[in-house]
Amino acid sequence: MIYIITGPSGVGKNTIINELSKYLDFYFSVSHTTRPRRENEIDGKDYYFISEVEFEDLINNDQMIEYEQYGDFYYGTSKDELSNEASIIILDLEVNGATKLLEENNKFKGIFIDIDDYELINRLKNRGHDASFIKKRMKLANLQREKKELYQYHVDNEDIKTSVKQILDIIYALEESW
Repeated sequence: MIYIITGPSGVGKNTIINELSKYLDFYFSVSHTTRPRRENEIDGKDYYFISEVEFEDLINNDQMIEYEQYGDFYYGTSKDELSNEASIIILDLEVNGATKLLEENNKFKGIFIDIDDYELINRLKNRGHDASFIKKRMKLANLQREKKELYQYHVDNEDIKTSVKQILDIIYALEESW
């Protein structure tokens, strides 16, 4: 089973996935991106950090299952990432790419993560973003939220422990029925 975890930037997707790994054995599909690596990120663990030319080569050689341009950078998932033999695969995807996959293939289960605007703004501020950037991200977050109802499952990430439990409950229920 392949689970897509998505939502606006800053809602806590990475934190949730890291917490899930304490309770669940799964393969985390590492996405490719052209954005610069942040100080705490590890190439091959958080993302595959590649150039725009390399990313476009992957697209032109039909090696991407999904990709999007988000802001000034590309993000996407290579087909190789989904060839893993693990019984559970988790993807952390941008909302548009996730939506495309859900519309094209019913083997994916979508979980939309969100938080209230006040908390999202605080998280973006804590990442060191300025008011102009935050305004753009909030506008984008509201556009992304319009697609929320296309997802089978919704989790409001007010509390990380509660959110992780909700996602574990979703996964355990689906795995038992599968």
